[in-house]
Amino acid sequence: MKLFYWPKTRAFRALWMLEEMRLPYELALVNIRAGAQNDSAFSRVNPMSKLPALEDGLVRVAESGAVLLYLADRYPQARLGVPLADPARGRFLQWMFFTGSCLEPAMAERMTGAEGNTVSFGWGDLGRVEHAIESALEEGQWLLGEQFTAADLLLASTLQIGFLARLIEPQGVLFDYVERAVARDGYERAAAIDHREAERLGLKAHAKPAAD
Repeated sequence: MKLFYWPKTRAFRALWMLEEMRLPYELALVNIRAGAQNDSAFSRVNPMSKLPALEDGLVRVAESGAVLLYLADRYPQARLGVPLADPARGRFLQWMFFTGSCLEPAMAERMTGAEGNTVSFGWGDLGRVEHAIESALEEGQWLLGEQFTAADLLLASTLQIGFLARLIEPQGVLFDYVERAVARDGYERAAAIDHREAERLGLKAHAKPAAD
């Protein structure tokens, strides 16, 4: 299995997922500073020229949520997904899509100061998004109660970016949720790898995650 990766980018999500699963993989560095993401070879893996992307045998998959969902379904023994026949599968899918379709657009809206439209825009606004997450966490420490899943990994990693960018206040239920997630062994292993690669490549250790 090959993860197309560059430190301090959204590829960290897939790195964290792989470390949670303890699966063998290799890192294929895509130097976004040198424009390697625009090479034709990588564009065949992800036509959007963004990270992360994954190759697993003949399978090629890109987009953070899709990569995580593929891994969760492909390797169910890791228990980071929900089986098709499980009634919780619906909520799992809802939260898998929530980060990309609600949280990230709402964060981008606040970051750019764009004029919102809570009726027409599917995410409403960032306040509504935060409230939805807080409501879900009333029933347990994770989105699906007591089971940590790929949806938590995706959401917590994005909330962490929101904290760093000062788009969301690091306090209360959301802060406690992220703290639980980043205390996991899988996160700590992934963070150590990301830090090691950043240092090896001469990148700033505390840089905010890049858009790729």
